[in-house]
Amino acid sequence: MTREERIHLWSALSDVFIDNEVDYGYIARQVAGFDRATVQAAFYQDVAPACYSNLLAPIPPIWTGFDSAWLSATIEQAQAARRSSTLRRLRDRLFIAYLRRALKPEWAKLEQELDRL
Repeated sequence: MTREERIHLWSALSDVFIDNEVDYGYIARQVAGFDRATVQAAFYQDVAPACYSNLLAPIPPIWTGFDSAWLSATIEQAQAARRSSTLRRLRDRLFIAYLRRALKPEWAKLEQELDRL
């Protein structure tokens, strides 16, 4: 997968984390060309750790969409940190396990839309 394709995938998935009504059908159409396992891994391992805090803010700062340059830089920095630090890999594994539980309903909605396509 090219870097541009990854950025497209990440940007589409980041719409789940905006403070606005989420259009799961639109997101599904944007990511339909990718393998389901790739989409799920990108959702939980890349996008959710970068964007989840927006859902926790009392007044979320991002409500129309994440900047793709910021998003890709944030994800790529996290990936580089995981590669270079065993402690970071462990910390991220625990956080991703938490996100898999916390975001299960959001993933289910997206998966339902992917099944419809």
